[in-house]
Amino acid sequence: MADQDTPDVGLATSTALGAAAAIEPEVPASSDSDSGYGDLTDDSSYTTSIASSITNYKYEHGRRYHAYQEGRYILPNDEQEQERLDIQYHAVRLAYGDKTFLAPITDPQRVLDVGTGTGIWAMDFADLYPNAEFEVDDLEQQWTFPPDHFDFIHGRILNASVRDWPRHCKPGGWMEAQEISVDAKTDDNSFPEDSLIRRWCELQEEAAQNMGITLLLSGEGIKEHMENAGFQNVEVRGFKIPIGPWPADKKLKEVGIFQLAGMLEGMESLTLALWTRYLGWDEKEVAVFLTGVKKEWRSAKVHSYWPLYSVYGQKPTSA
Repeated sequence: MADQDTPDVGLATSTALGAAAAIEPEVPASSDSDSGYGDLTDDSSYTTSIASSITNYKYEHGRRYHAYQEGRYILPNDEQEQERLDIQYHAVRLAYGDKTFLAPITDPQRVLDVGTGTGIWAMDFADLYPNAEFEVDDLEQQWTFPPDHFDFIHGRILNASVRDWPRHCKPGGWMEAQEISVDAKTDDNSFPEDSLIRRWCELQEEAAQNMGITLLLSGEGIKEHMENAGFQNVEVRGFKIPIGPWPADKKLKEVGIFQLAGMLEGMESLTLALWTRYLGWDEKEVAVFLTGVKKEWRSAKVHSYWPLYSVYGQKPTSA
């Protein structure tokens, strides 16, 4: 089994879900004051422009989508979406204590980043292991990699699907799945009774199920999925990603700022195609609904967070 020490790239700052510890808000939900977050949560305050290298695309609802295997990917691939992905990456990395991964790997030579997005995780990982070799392929197609090829396989927000991962992982190698469950929660019941955030989560799951997937995940469910695929020594780490700068803890407040910026920037990306294709909503109906959701997320009285899981396991050395 590999050495259990991961590279020392920062101290953990998030709260483990397994410990069921609540995040202390800076302003109680019962406070009469709700001035919101002001300029702190302007939709574009924490975004920077990046250039897209994707040339195959179509336009829908004013957003650019993949034309390759059209309709199979429900998120845009334009600059705005890539900005959201980078913001999301930074929020998750901060929640992990500035770590890019949690699996106990040592000296990996071949690494596969599944669903790599803008490539920022791969670049940060390469800074830690400059001799590692990365390979790129289409996740949805038949993989051309040889069996027992990769020392480490990493995937983030892929609905815990492992597909052909076990066959291509080396005996003794590791796989890590990092997933967010689209089930916003609070520890202090600070959602309003008619919460639009909660309704948005419910409709996201309804649309996802119509598409044939689920957005509601659990650490134990991912663990079971990984064990059924043949991995052993599977560990579950649970975290909370605050949405907004409401935590009293300064490090968690920073996580929340990034996460809220990503949500305000990305609500249309996450919702438009899914609801218009699978729930029958029109674009104007979605826009009106999302205006209310964003208003609720800007409220300093709502102390919401996403459940975040890192689940990693090892392929048996005898495989």
